[in-house]
Amino acid sequence: MESPEQPQLKKLPRLKPRGGLTVMRAAIRALLLRELQTRFGQYRLGYVWVFLEPLFTIGIMLFLFGAVMERALPGIEYEIFLINGILPFFMFRSGVTQALSAIQSNKGLFSYRPVKPIDALLARNFLELLLKFIAYVFFSLGFLWLGYSISFQHIPELLFYWSLLFVFMLAFSLIFMVIGDFSQEIGKFLSVIFLILYFLSGILYSIHIIPAQYREYLLWNPLIHIIELMRHAVAPTYELVSGISLSYFVIWVILSLFIGLLLYKRFERQMVKSK
Repeated sequence: MESPEQPQLKKLPRLKPRGGLTVMRAAIRALLLRELQTRFGQYRLGYVWVFLEPLFTIGIMLFLFGAVMERALPGIEYEIFLINGILPFFMFRSGVTQALSAIQSNKGLFSYRPVKPIDALLARNFLELLLKFIAYVFFSLGFLWLGYSISFQHIPELLFYWSLLFVFMLAFSLIFMVIGDFSQEIGKFLSVIFLILYFLSGILYSIHIIPAQYREYLLWNPLIHIIELMRHAVAPTYELVSGISLSYFVIWVILSLFIGLLLYKRFERQMVKSK
């Protein structure tokens, strides 16, 4: 008597092991989507807030100083001057500030081995870059439509400056993520520091109006250099003051990134541990 034929089991496809960069990219993408939902899901206007904050700031500055600055600014319209200062600075400020809570907000996810603190930080920094650059393009196109003058001759340089500023933001975010894991109170001091930087980085006024003997002290601030270069890229007639240097800003980027990575490597395990 013949035995019934046994059904053959299908072999499951062998899963290919994913590389470290693939795992990291997947983790950052998931964290990025989580950040979007967390930050904007609770607000009725949602993503509109990305445009409202700089819009209110630009509107107030135009109302207060527009007439004066139009006469004082050399070779650039005040509206174009503002969007090339406010939006890059807002990106840098938000990225570094968000880094302070990156560990505490994602502490539960670090129990999964593929998720690292640097993934949470990169997700927040990439989100800030995406949102602020979209707002920057939106306002630039809006001002072009209204008849303002923006040069397209140096767009590659402008994108390079945005990329450099992003790396600079990432470097300082690494530093303050480590510091913030030890003490959340550093956020109070950081808000004061950024308020001071807001007025010392030439965001609302041109450093051309600062006397030369005092201007050299302002030029120690690396943010002035990259912001002035951004303005010069969109308005070549906007003259750069003596002392503005891309090399100086790059040195700051390299040194701060080195310090940030060194601190992260030293305290990564401590940041992952639950407190």
